[in-house]
Amino acid sequence: MSYKLNYRPVDGSAYLRCNQVLIDNTLNKAPVVRYTQERVISDSGSVSKIPAGTIVREFDPDALITVINPETGDPVLSESGEPQTVTQETVMAYVYSAYIDAVTTATGDEEMETQS
Repeated sequence: MSYKLNYRPVDGSAYLRCNQVLIDNTLNKAPVVRYTQERVISDSGSVSKIPAGTIVREFDPDALITVINPETGDPVLSESGEPQTVTQETVMAYVYSAYIDAVTTATGDEEMETQS
């Protein structure tokens, strides 16, 4: 079938983006991170978003992540000019800290019980 109803060429752009990050932090298991993607298509003033799948990664505390500038897509460089990296463990510590900040701010409880 080659007929296309109301076919018209369009000017625009298309790109892939992550629209949701889910950290599944199941008790007594390594966390799993799910990155849900969508394809964004812009043409003649309208924008369409189409689900484009999910990437799943198991937490590896020693794995290195290159820090990317979200505005440019370029690696963030260290003072020595090398791409800056962080471990997944560091990222998880930041996420955990953001969670604790959100919980204590929402509840007004500055002291939370923690176990070592």
